Amino acid sequence: MTMPACAATSGSCHYGPAPQLVLETGNTHAPVVEIWRCTACGHGVTRPEMADVSPLYAGRESEDFLARDAGWVEALKNFVVRRLARGLLAFANPAPRVIADFGTGNGMLARALAAEAGADATIHALDFFDEPPAPMDNVRYMGFAEAARTLSGKVDLLTCFHVLEHDDDSDAMLQRLLAYLRPGGTLVVEVPNVDCVWNGWFGKACANWYAPFHRVHFTRRSLRALFERHDLTILREEDICGPTFALSLAALLGVAPNSLLFAVAAGLRPAQWIAEKVTRRPSALRIIARKS
Repeated sequence: MTMPACAATSGSCHYGPAPQLVLETGNTHAPVVEIWRCTACGHGVTRPEMADVSPLYAGRESEDFLARDAGWVEALKNFVVRRLARGLLAFANPAPRVIADFGTGNGMLARALAAEAGADATIHALDFFDEPPAPMDNVRYMGFAEAARTLSGKVDLLTCFHVLEHDDDSDAMLQRLLAYLRPGGTLVVEVPNVDCVWNGWFGKACANWYAPFHRVHFTRRSLRALFERHDLTILREEDICGPTFALSLAALLGVAPNSLLFAVAAGLRPAQWIAEKVTRRPSALRIIARKS
C-alpha cells in the first residue's frame, strides 16, 4: 500500500491492521473499496489504488456533473454560486485577467465567474472531455490535455472545487494545479472533510465518503500540510457547510438525488450549519493560497 506523507510526523502515514470502512459501491471499475485512515494524522485513503481514475467519469454519468438539476433547484444553486464567485474574485489582487475552473463538472462555477468577473477577464472551464457539458456563454471550455498545453503558467486565479480528493496522488495533483498558475497567482481548493460531524450520523451513506470516486479523505491538518509541502502561502482557511444532507439521504434511501430530497436538505440547512459551527466539524474545508 502506497503511503502518503503524514501531517503529524516527519514520515509517511501509518495505517492500523484493518480499514475503517469497507464499502460496496456498485461501480464496475471498483465494486468494493476500503477506507483506511492514518493513526497519527487521520488522513484517509481509498484502496485499492487506481492508476487512472478517468474511467469512473466516462459519459459524465457520475453525480459530480449534477446533470439532474433543473427548475427551482438549479435556480437556487445558481444564486448561491454567483455569491461564491464574487467572494472568490475578491481574493485575487489585482483583479484576475485569466481565470480557470479545474474539474468544472457542469460548468456552473465557471459561468458564475464569467458573469461576475467583467469583460476584461477570460474564463476557462477545464475537465476530462473535449466537448463542454452545456452551452458555456462567455467561458472557454477545454479538455485537460489542451489546457495543459495552452494555459501553463498563465492563470491568475485557479479554482478547484471537490476535485483534489478524486486522485490517489494528492502531491502530484497539486503540482499539476500549480503548473497553471503564474507566480503570485491564487489557488482556491475545497474538499470534503473526513472528520465531518455527519459521518457518524449517516455512516457508510454519508456523501463525504462517495466511494469509489473520492480517493483521498482530508483532515484540516492533512490539507494544510499538503499546501505547506509545496511552499504555498496560505491566505485563508475556511470551514464550509456543504450540501451533504441531500446526497447522504439519497444514499441512505438507495435512490437517486432529487428535488424532494434537496428541499428536505434545504429545510434542515440551519440545523446543519449550527451543528457544524458548534462542533467545528464542517462538511467541507476550503483553503486559499498564493503561489510564490
